[in-house]
Amino acid sequence: MAFGISFQRTFKHRPWIDAVDRVAAAGDNGFNVRFQMLEADLDTIGSRFAAVSTALDSLVAVGGAARSVAIAPLLTTVGSVGWDHSTPGEARKGAAAEVAKGAVPVSLPAGGTITRFHAFGTCSGVGRLKLDLVRRNLAGGGEVKVVQLVAQPSGSFTLEKAPDPANAVVDAKAGYFILAQTDGAATGDTMALTGFKVTYTEPA
Repeated sequence: MAFGISFQRTFKHRPWIDAVDRVAAAGDNGFNVRFQMLEADLDTIGSRFAAVSTALDSLVAVGGAARSVAIAPLLTTVGSVGWDHSTPGEARKGAAAEVAKGAVPVSLPAGGTITRFHAFGTCSGVGRLKLDLVRRNLAGGGEVKVVQLVAQPSGSFTLEKAPDPANAVVDAKAGYFILAQTDGAATGDTMALTGFKVTYTEPA
């Protein structure tokens, strides 16, 4: 990357000659004019250093940049009945099942700030879908629902929600995952998940 920062010296010393030049403050060959020229060059150097500093700062990763991570619904079974993955890229409730429950991990940068949790899919029939972004201590326990989304039985859905600010900062001592489960579903309900997304800001 080229920044085009340069400096061209303007001061050029003209040697004094013994027994010819009189040492004086004034005049076009005196101390004053020469020091003023040096002063101007030093001011220019100072401005160039400021430009260099700004250029270098621009190369440093800026904290607070908005980022997002997309998560495929490859849900690991939790409990006795999981999600059907026979359709690539989707997680579906089994046609003969009344329940489905599964989880998928989410990788987030420690110290970042979660801004929103998104979920995409379909829900129709009589039951609902509960979709939780969860934090759990690496040492076990301390489970917290960072964000909960609830899909009503109204067809295709795109849901999103911001977390409580108290739970938004990514904890380096915790793991994050999405827990997806049916709620009051019947065998004839159509429930499918096509993806998740977590948006966040990078740590400063």
